[in-house]
Amino acid sequence: MPTEFKLRLAETIAWCLPRAQAARAGDTTRTAELMPPVCGHDGDTFLDLVLKTPDVPREAVGFITERRREALARMNMPLPPLGDLAGGWVFATDFNTDICGAATAPSNGFLDDYDVPGWDTWFAHQETGEMGGIIYGWVPPALLTLAEKGFYVIPVTSAWWLRDEDLRRLMAS
Repeated sequence: MPTEFKLRLAETIAWCLPRAQAARAGDTTRTAELMPPVCGHDGDTFLDLVLKTPDVPREAVGFITERRREALARMNMPLPPLGDLAGGWVFATDFNTDICGAATAPSNGFLDDYDVPGWDTWFAHQETGEMGGIIYGWVPPALLTLAEKGFYVIPVTSAWWLRDEDLRRLMAS
């Protein structure tokens, strides 16, 4: 039986892999169907809620994963094997950003002006005792270069790639 972390990761891959388009990175990772209510706020309010209200990030991820699971079931979409993560990579974000907007253009909108990655990619939340905790997401192969460019130009470390050992630990939990 797969862990919830692995199941949510497989569902995220099944959802994002066929949708991701580098030319429309922002649009193809932010579908209206999966948008959690907190993402309907302006960027300043979103960050304030995510960083100061501990339940908000967990609830946002729960909303996304529930909606995605229902949509995949309606479409009778099979889940892929996790193997090599279908060529994608797992990232983490704590939303502790400087709000400079530098990552939007290089990531072609995968990261917005508030350095927030597209919510379709989010699949897990971890409480850390600090701010809003950590949200984990999966970047499809078509968007890896764009995401990397975006992560690189953010002057603070608010989004980063997960190390293999950290991913193995999370998948085993």
